[in-house]
Amino acid sequence: MIPEALEMIADRVLALDDAELKNLLNHYKARMTQGEPNRAWERAVIAYFLINGVRVKNALKREKLQRFQREPDRVSHLRLVKA
Repeated sequence: MIPEALEMIADRVLALDDAELKNLLNHYKARMTQGEPNRAWERAVIAYFLINGVRVKNALKREKLQRFQREPDRVSHLRLVKA
């Protein structure tokens, strides 16, 4: 049950706009560093790390896409024997 709940949360976070999340990062960072440990503070901490997780995911994705684009075109080892 917990893995499904976490994946549902991940799907909802991934559906949000990256630019808007980036704008909110400093807001949650400020709430996290200035607040007292209570429920609102806990929510700010979780929100901050969810947004930061999206940023890390985007960086990893860019790196993988760049690596994929740098690989030379793969030449097929198959050849036509008879036509």
